[in-house]
Amino acid sequence: MEKIIALPEEAEEARTRLPIVPIAFGSGSKCPSADEAHLLLSVRAGSLSYTDLSGEETADEGQLLFVRRGHALPDLAPSADFDCEFVLFDAAEDFLAHLDLDDISAGEVGEGCGLSAVAKMSVYALEYYHDCLKICAAVYAALAKIARDRMIAKLERFDTLSERLSPAILQIEQRYGEALTVPMLAHACSMGESHFSRAFKQVYGTSPIRYLIRVRIEAAKTLLADTDLPFEEIARRCGFGTTKYFGDMLKRHEHVSPRELRAMYRSMTQVSFF
Repeated sequence: MEKIIALPEEAEEARTRLPIVPIAFGSGSKCPSADEAHLLLSVRAGSLSYTDLSGEETADEGQLLFVRRGHALPDLAPSADFDCEFVLFDAAEDFLAHLDLDDISAGEVGEGCGLSAVAKMSVYALEYYHDCLKICAAVYAALAKIARDRMIAKLERFDTLSERLSPAILQIEQRYGEALTVPMLAHACSMGESHFSRAFKQVYGTSPIRYLIRVRIEAAKTLLADTDLPFEEIARRCGFGTTKYFGDMLKRHEHVSPRELRAMYRSMTQVSFF
């Protein structure tokens, strides 16, 4: 049986002064639309399968689901015993922005979310519908819980990806003077090239080749500072191949030529203090 409780119009003045504007609460076996308001949903029983940008996902009993206004949940498939409680609300964009939520974000109901709580949302609506501040605090606490869960999941995913990419980092740091390629680095991680490149960019913020070039440049800078090796030899040892390519890369990243950088290092070592 569906039940939707709209907040009374006399609460409108109070609501306009708050960052979260509750519109309606509800419960039942159907997932409401988020066409015209943000949706916060708590799964009381069963599960709800849906599709987002990362693929097919499932919200199970005890989970929270946030859906940003205007973002539908495609391919909805509630289980036969699905039951939920939800709140439809409006909110200032800058208020939601600092939570860094995806358009569709999931989290776990917990004691720290203030509603223990979201499962009691309809009770709050019935008893405190006139007190928007209590409702806003409950909604915000649930959104913050989702944001925390999302951040923890992201950090865990980064740790996993970093571990998987460690063979490539080791190859780059130990063999930067060789003709390393993306296929070689991906193979070292037992990953496909596309997946490897996406994962590398996600963890390190740059492409594998740009990372390799940066390691080569740092190695070349050390040789320029600490040795009298010819530029041709430094280019060869650091994997640049030719002196021209070495010079081009150094100019692009450090804005100086090999000769200018070596001269700078020499002048620094000749400075004496009295």
